[in-house]
Amino acid sequence: MNDKENKINEISNEDLIEEIIIGSDDVENFVNGYILENDFPINLKQHCIFRGVSDYNHKLVPKALRKEKSGKYVICNYIHQNASKDYHSAIVDGIECDNKELTLELQYRREFFILFRFLDWADKSGLKVPEDRKIRKLLHSYINHPFDGYWPQSRFYEVIALAQHNGLPTCALDWSYNYKVSLYFAVRKILKKDTSKCVLWAFNYKYFEKKSEYVVKTGIEKEKKPQLRFYRPQYYYNDNLKAQKGLFTFLINNEKTFNPEEIKPLEEFVCDMVKEVAVKNRNSKIEVKLPGIAKFTLEKNERIFYKFVIEGEAKEKILEKLYSGYYSEEYLFPGYKGVADAMKNWADLQNLKEDKSR
Repeated sequence: MNDKENKINEISNEDLIEEIIIGSDDVENFVNGYILENDFPINLKQHCIFRGVSDYNHKLVPKALRKEKSGKYVICNYIHQNASKDYHSAIVDGIECDNKELTLELQYRREFFILFRFLDWADKSGLKVPEDRKIRKLLHSYINHPFDGYWPQSRFYEVIALAQHNGLPTCALDWSYNYKVSLYFAVRKILKKDTSKCVLWAFNYKYFEKKSEYVVKTGIEKEKKPQLRFYRPQYYYNDNLKAQKGLFTFLINNEKTFNPEEIKPLEEFVCDMVKEVAVKNRNSKIEVKLPGIAKFTLEKNERIFYKFVIEGEAKEKILEKLYSGYYSEEYLFPGYKGVADAMKNWADLQNLKEDKSR
């Protein structure tokens, strides 16, 4: 194969991620699902999971690994300065955020401390928590739990999911099977008069589920790169999660695969993983063979990720249509507070429209 043919067959991020602009004129067909069902080689509503992001520049990085503008990790806002002195435990020792070099073990200890403190306080408050006996046993001894060489571990997924869905920084990214749920989270900042662009991510994930199962069977300790894992929690623990049709992705690391200086967003990680083993055939289809699963082929113009960039002018119209279609707070956050929030936000939305019409 000559250099020209090699160049033609090279696979780039543009082959795997498609960016689509959604303006004011697209709102009707976008919210009702027509665009997702008909404008691509696959039906995105059936083949994808979705994540709404209110900031166009936001990457798909878990909150526990994100930094604030100051350079401080977000997770440090949940760890007080004297934690080591207060608890006198190996797992807590040195977890304070004082610019020490970040290792996977330190990241684990910070996350583990927050997770089980959350679980401990929630349980004492009479809230629903996972009923697994091994997890409950740790409520009394979590500050002495050793690091097992990789993170996160599957037995803690339920705890991580519960904490993540209640706003704590974890190693998980939350997604929804329902695009309208994610669309709500993408556009809702319009209520605060934020007219900047936002994003609805669609992840063509089904090809990777078996890869996820393969990693669990073979063992993360043998892997030389972070490994992708999908997890759907038990909905009965969490009414919000059930209403929002949620699931989570994790990138599992061991000590050799974790590099805090090169935290890749999920979209970059998945694309790099595919590019290493994929080839483009003569029909411009991309053939992919990942370890542990059968070879799959992306149809011509089929992508792994679809990034719908929503212009600021479209956000208000989208939110109004979502509210009219029962995708508002009283349905997404079942309970009295959800109803109260829906009433307030509906009034804010009407006032926003009225202000614009003057």
